Amino acid sequence: MSRLIAIIVGIVVLLAAVIVAVPMLVPADVYKQRIVSLVKAQTGRDLSIGGNVGFSFFPRLAVKVENVSISNAPWAKDRDMASMREMRAALKVIPLFKGDVQIDSFALVDPVIHLEVKADGTPNWQFASAGSTPARTTPTTAPQGTGAPALRQLSLGDVSIENGTATYRNQKTGASLAFEKVNLDLALPSLDDPFTANGSLVWNNEALSLKLKANRPRALTEGGETPVELALKSSKINSTFNGAIRPFEGLKFAGNVTLDVASVRNLAAWLGNALPAGNGFGPLSIEGKASGGDGIYNFSDAKIGFDGMNATGSLAVNASGKRPFVKGRLAVDRIDANTYLASDGAASGGGGNGGGDAGWSNDPIDLSGLRAADADFTFSTHELLIKQIKIGESALALRLNNGVMNVDLTKLALYEGAGSGKLTLDGSQRVPQAAASFSIAGVSAAPLLTDAADFKRLDGKTALNFAVQTVGQSQRQMVGNLGGKGEVKFTNGAIKGVNVAQLIRNVGQGALTGWNSGGSQDTDFSELGGTFTIDKGILTNNDLKMLSPLVRLSGNGTADLPNRSLSYHINPKLAATLEGQGGSADAKGLEIPLIIEGPWSAPKFRPDLEAMLKNPNATIDQIKNLKGGGGKEMLKGLLGGGAKTETPSGTGTTGTTGTTTGTGATGTDTTGTGPTGTGSPTQEQPKPADQLKKLFGG
Repeated sequence: MSRLIAIIVGIVVLLAAVIVAVPMLVPADVYKQRIVSLVKAQTGRDLSIGGNVGFSFFPRLAVKVENVSISNAPWAKDRDMASMREMRAALKVIPLFKGDVQIDSFALVDPVIHLEVKADGTPNWQFASAGSTPARTTPTTAPQGTGAPALRQLSLGDVSIENGTATYRNQKTGASLAFEKVNLDLALPSLDDPFTANGSLVWNNEALSLKLKANRPRALTEGGETPVELALKSSKINSTFNGAIRPFEGLKFAGNVTLDVASVRNLAAWLGNALPAGNGFGPLSIEGKASGGDGIYNFSDAKIGFDGMNATGSLAVNASGKRPFVKGRLAVDRIDANTYLASDGAASGGGGNGGGDAGWSNDPIDLSGLRAADADFTFSTHELLIKQIKIGESALALRLNNGVMNVDLTKLALYEGAGSGKLTLDGSQRVPQAAASFSIAGVSAAPLLTDAADFKRLDGKTALNFAVQTVGQSQRQMVGNLGGKGEVKFTNGAIKGVNVAQLIRNVGQGALTGWNSGGSQDTDFSELGGTFTIDKGILTNNDLKMLSPLVRLSGNGTADLPNRSLSYHINPKLAATLEGQGGSADAKGLEIPLIIEGPWSAPKFRPDLEAMLKNPNATIDQIKNLKGGGGKEMLKGLLGGGAKTETPSGTGTTGTTGTTTGTGATGTDTTGTGPTGTGSPTQEQPKPADQLKKLFGG
């Protein structure tokens, strides 16, 4: 046994002497050729060393090689797969005698690395198997009489990349990436131990820091997958991933992911897919389970925050086509559609006192943002905000295809009412188009009209059905091209700030302007409504009807939406009864046709004398036949008339002879006797038309 130990010790001493002596006795070119042979044997690729080779033994076997390059696969675009200004390596000595290379430290200075995947999925980093020697590639420059032991294992200790450049091309998927200023610290104890990387790089002029841990690096070299922990951070995106990944031949992954993006719009521009100008697409956060590959990504059990909205559900993104396609099912706390609508700068009209009338906006409406992606979404939300309109708990299906967005509101809670509707926005053409159809009931009119049009003159429960469509490049054009039809009915409500009876009384004294002409009190009604059609922005209504305790009203006319004006003929009937609301529309009473015309913020009211003159006797007969003492007293009360004191018979004040009879708001003048004698010759009876003109100041 002692003899065996002595032999072993002797061999070790001899080997140590050889190792110390070899670096001093063997020329440097031999080292080059030896390294070239080893690389050829392990990879089948040609290694070129254009600079010096430095070699030292103490305190470890170290190599320094300058101007190194390794050839690429024959089919690859770039001549070299990798090149570098300097490579430094320190190897463990003992494993070399077993045919293994265990690198204690390794540094690449100014490396340029080109990774590429062939159309059939073959990567350029797929080398010949370790230990095999490709045909007709026998090393010829190795020292005579020495064998080239095959490497059975590769181990990297402290590995660093300084100021590196890397590119990645995938002929199969079309993906292309380029990284600059790559500074990484790597560790690979062996192909079967975890690989770690920490460092930074610049991509597309943006600095990113990353941390990576891959548990099974050998699987990656064989085209497989490995458990991975990844953290990526930059000013555009912060993300973590914990799962399994296969990074080449089309990225594939599955695991838990977090994502924080300060601005989706800025991120898209950085990724080379800039979104059209507009609002929205700001902050995004995602947390959940993710999987994907070949441009298709899925999120489940997701918690998503986007542009101030919060959602839970599932989401799938297909980025492999011409436009990204997003599909999902989300429950959202609040959807604010205004975030994605271009500002139109329109002034509101019809406010509490008639409102301003600055007109419709000419600012361009841009729906081109709808062409940025396709989508198929199912939403449920507690609140949907469109302009100032607040829609409550709702469910909707949204489909976006080639710039055309269709929204189907299957459940719609709206201002204490409910309904359903459809909305289409078409941004596929140069000129935007829009269409909408809604059916709602039980809606509280006052807050809806206030939010929709800043109109505060109507209250009550509303039932509304309409279908409209339009086209235009601005709000003004869209209003001018509006067409469609509908029906509206208000019940148990009021015309706010307008007393119709007071309005008729006041209008009897001349034309009036503004909604305040009707005083400040309200006109209650049990029913108000009608049907309408819209053509080129002109709304036409021929069956307006209102029922209230003392007023029955019918009418017809137009609303010129582009010019914000009214032209209406209404026939309010002052009833000779105090029947409760809901009384018959044809109750007996005094009917006085009125014309409402002018801007809707301050319309003019005047009697429709032309209509009254078509049948003046009928109007006078109404007055005579009203119950309660005849029409005179009602006219006095409702129209503000006061009867003059009758002049005693036989007393003349004008020196004329004759009788003048007039019936109207000023009372009745009787006979007079002139100073020249007594007589009663009667003048010609005035025509009813003249009486009506006098009554209404005509």
